[in-house]
Amino acid sequence: MLNSVPSPERAVPRQDLSASWYDVAMAALVEGPQRAACLDWLAGQRRPDGTWGADRAISWHDTYISTYAAAAAFHAAGHHALAEESVNALAAVRTDEPGCETLTFGGLVGTLDRIAAHIGLQGPRHPEQVARLIHEEDAKWDRMLSWESCYDPQLSIAGYCAERLFGTDHLDLVRVVEAFQAGNGSISNSPGASAGLILEARRRGARIAPLRLRRLEDYLATRRPEDIGYLDHAPHFATAWSVMFAAEAGPVEPAMVAETHAMVRELSDGYGLLCPVGGQATIPGDTDTSACVLAAGAAVGLPVFDLPAADLLYNQETGCYRTFHFERDGSVSTNIHLAGLLGLLGRHDRLDAVLNWLLERLTDGGEYRCKWHTSPVYALGETARVMARLDHPTARRLGEIARVRLRHLQNEDGGWGAPRSTVEESGYAVHGLAAAPHETDQVTLKRAAGFLAGAELDLSPLWIGKSLYCVNPLVPVLHRTALQRIEQLALL
Repeated sequence: MLNSVPSPERAVPRQDLSASWYDVAMAALVEGPQRAACLDWLAGQRRPDGTWGADRAISWHDTYISTYAAAAAFHAAGHHALAEESVNALAAVRTDEPGCETLTFGGLVGTLDRIAAHIGLQGPRHPEQVARLIHEEDAKWDRMLSWESCYDPQLSIAGYCAERLFGTDHLDLVRVVEAFQAGNGSISNSPGASAGLILEARRRGARIAPLRLRRLEDYLATRRPEDIGYLDHAPHFATAWSVMFAAEAGPVEPAMVAETHAMVRELSDGYGLLCPVGGQATIPGDTDTSACVLAAGAAVGLPVFDLPAADLLYNQETGCYRTFHFERDGSVSTNIHLAGLLGLLGRHDRLDAVLNWLLERLTDGGEYRCKWHTSPVYALGETARVMARLDHPTARRLGEIARVRLRHLQNEDGGWGAPRSTVEESGYAVHGLAAAPHETDQVTLKRAAGFLAGAELDLSPLWIGKSLYCVNPLVPVLHRTALQRIEQLALL
């Protein structure tokens, strides 16, 4: 292991999300008290093949971006041989195979190219697939830079992607800090973005207000690698999803009810959409989180209301909602959850279009997968669960197709997941099947109970950010409530 120094004491944040290989590596790129501990953590996380990240069969994109960032971090700290080995390991990553693309993948690879050139690291020769994604993200970034709301933290993800400023003169660095610095000193609650902006400020010699710069540097200096997720915390995300599933099995515990009331109040008092972090965050609200917050509110007895701001993210041509501005492709789960909300609101004209868009995704012969999650079981389970509540012929068809696929995907051990069964994926499948159980589901759900009863609470990184991650508080909720739903169906 590498020599380390003690990290400064600090208040431990909520552990909503598991650690992010990419963001830890970005933090290690910046000289400061956090660097040694981050490098030690990365050294312990290296895979036998010399790479970092998730199983490449699930997301070669995650392997690529995590390994490239780690190589840059070790080179910046003087470990040149290890950095060169890590870059060389990228040549064995099969980028011509299917895999889940991590968030803003192409843009981050392009950023690492500029960082590598700046620190004297010979970067990889990118395969055609990676080069194409770099080009696509650059085109999206250029469109966003010319947008009149580029510096508006209520609408723009420029802060969340602020590491992309490195090695460029595209944005006013001082203005970015003023617009996107959050209350804890970070840039948009993103460790990777915060690290990248510090690197660029030092490269430019930018005259950022000393207090702002010190708060930003203090934020990064006090991170511990095991806490560095793709966001530093995400209480609204973790709570909304947890309440949705907890309510499937019965009354929600008082503390979670209180958090739900606070989220719904914040949504109703705000400009229209809620973000995963909540509070005074400098990340724009998104349609998926907002719809799930309202679904959680409805589950604990709160009134449902419309989201006019979501209409700005509706694409009339395709009939689907975007999650945020400038999104390149529509999200299945976002539109599943918006369909549930539209049904509650009685907005049947818009509901028809969204359901038709989902049906086309489900029956086009491709893989029906949410862009925010690596497993098709999540999208199928949510389709079956949400559609069971909609009195609509297309919803019924969607639900039945999803349940058939879930039955087919069940593993021999009774769980769901690939390459192995996980508690999280099995929980989604059980909730989907239990929402409208068919007689033949009795055997399926009994087998699922056998798996869940003996399963450990593994926190597998299945969610997609800049790096793959786990929503830690959600897994035990899914475990408990899935077993409760099977018991409520008198199958245990």
